[in-house]
Amino acid sequence: MTDEHSRPSVRLPRRIALTLVAVLALGASVGAGSVSAAYPTNAPMVLQNISLEDIVTNRGHICHSTFTHVMKNFSGVTNTRNYLKAAATCGLKVIAFFSATADEATGVVYPSRVAYWVNVAKSYPALWGYLTVKEPSWHRINATEIRSLYHAFKVADPSHPVMALFGDTPHFGTSVNPYTAGMADVVMVDWYPVETAYGGRSMTGTSYVTTGPTNFKRIRAYVASRTPGTPIWLMVATHRNLAPAYHKKQRPSQALLNRQVREGFAYLGATGIAFHTWSNTSYNLDERRDPTMVGWMRLLAGQVHAGTFR
Repeated sequence: MTDEHSRPSVRLPRRIALTLVAVLALGASVGAGSVSAAYPTNAPMVLQNISLEDIVTNRGHICHSTFTHVMKNFSGVTNTRNYLKAAATCGLKVIAFFSATADEATGVVYPSRVAYWVNVAKSYPALWGYLTVKEPSWHRINATEIRSLYHAFKVADPSHPVMALFGDTPHFGTSVNPYTAGMADVVMVDWYPVETAYGGRSMTGTSYVTTGPTNFKRIRAYVASRTPGTPIWLMVATHRNLAPAYHKKQRPSQALLNRQVREGFAYLGATGIAFHTWSNTSYNLDERRDPTMVGWMRLLAGQVHAGTFR
């Protein structure tokens, strides 16, 4: 998934419900746009784009550890079913994105195809829910189309939650990146602030974009005003990508990985964290090729769940 710098009453599962209760109980006196006083110790920790082979072989010791979910694109029936079976063995819940229902290359959505794909997956215990769109503003998918996909998923399967992932964080909730009711049971946003030197214009060095907390507080308040009680999850960066002409992404240090998550909890009120990305061969480095990063992620997730993350 790209970054905003690269281009100008549903019933939730018990885990998410408990997260919401914990956050509300710990921060009842905190306003929607304020800094949260505590981190949710049962926050989902999400891996992204892991292959079936890596799930089966437990690459990076991801199974039965502190990671709880995996986001995965599916395009074949057999692969979908095999993946859901393997994820159950691995101890991971699956957030399923079906490429046949939203074409990212053309920006065309196909609500009429949703029921078919939902019926392929919905009976598997490892299924957590569905992802309808990824960074819709970049792919020219508008508010009406996002809502049409959400409606189709809820009609086909009212028992599992539906998530939407929004990029272009500075413009969240505006006409170019709209958010309204009827789009998602869980909102995820991505923000990748770790860049090379000189605001990403250099091939080396490290800089950190500091506007995240300001955007996060605004997003938190906006979601609370439009869809009160809707959880927000944050996807943070773990990769290195020197391909863009500007805003090149630098591999985070352990301290900067922790800072991304800390800002998500404190300012966005995030109740879940996702890590971008396990595998992307277009990048200079991803998690699959960086076991040290995966170790940092595992340690961070364990500290969050133990209540010792600071």
